[in-house]
Amino acid sequence: MTRLKYILTDCTDPAQNLAVEEYLTFHADTNEVTMYLWQNANTVVIGRNQNPWKECRLEAMEEGGCTLARRVSGGGAVYHDLGNLNFTFIAREGLYDVAKQTEVILRAVQLLGIQAEKNGRNDLTIDGKKFSGHAYFKRGSYCYHHGTIMMDVNRDVLSRYLNVSTAKLKSKGVDSVRSRVTNLVDYKPKLTLEEVKKALIQAFGEVYGGTPEETPLPSFENPEVKELLDRYRSDAWRLGRKIPFDVEIEDRLDFGSVTIQLHVDGGIIKEAKIYSDSLATDVFPKVESLLEGTTYKRSALKELNLENLEEEEKPIAAAVIQEIMLQME
Repeated sequence: MTRLKYILTDCTDPAQNLAVEEYLTFHADTNEVTMYLWQNANTVVIGRNQNPWKECRLEAMEEGGCTLARRVSGGGAVYHDLGNLNFTFIAREGLYDVAKQTEVILRAVQLLGIQAEKNGRNDLTIDGKKFSGHAYFKRGSYCYHHGTIMMDVNRDVLSRYLNVSTAKLKSKGVDSVRSRVTNLVDYKPKLTLEEVKKALIQAFGEVYGGTPEETPLPSFENPEVKELLDRYRSDAWRLGRKIPFDVEIEDRLDFGSVTIQLHVDGGIIKEAKIYSDSLATDVFPKVESLLEGTTYKRSALKELNLENLEEEEKPIAAAVIQEIMLQME
């Protein structure tokens, strides 16, 4: 029998919330599905492989007291305030089911009297406007699926802190990030946070055919949680590694946007850095390692061995390498 658990928190510190999320993921039992509901105050959260200097307006964020956080999942940058509710579904492989988990969100919104639909690779929309973006993480048999539910997010602040590429907006058929998103209160003006939480818990039970049980939040004094918290708070994690580069390539490919930076010295790629909003996560550091030490020639790039990559990673790696070769023509 699958056990359904839900966890609520009033913590609004992004580092603490992300640390708990990762801790819960790697301590999930094989017979349980957990729904974790949480909020961040005045925060921009970027994807695992994104460039904060490009995706965010860091000076404006500093002036506005906005925190930068980085998650371990892929996808793009998102703005969180207390008008947004975050959810995370945590399950081991076998019980992890993105379609079912997404249905929980759609059913909850339906219970609130609002009609929503899935649109694109990881968005839920109302009248064609996004109110919920999703991202995913998997390592071994440990998985999570998390995302946002925009109840009453300040869209002016969202636009002030995020840089969204023109190419990405064009691909969505809109001219600004503000016009691309919507809030649930636009459709149910007196909606409260508690109503949304209650609807999610009810929908969780209905979709899975069980009764969700509330479970306590792990202690922030737990040594494993504290270690994760230190990482999520560190500049090394949040800001990442910048390299001196001689070659920079930017494009929008099938898997998402990509920026490739290469430091070439003496005809050898000494350092490589790849930024992307792809939902894939681990492939880009692997490609960086493959590139480093390689001769900066088409013939050498063609010889790079992708056999040690996961099957789903190979097309992405090949596309990145092809982009570099095209730059050489």
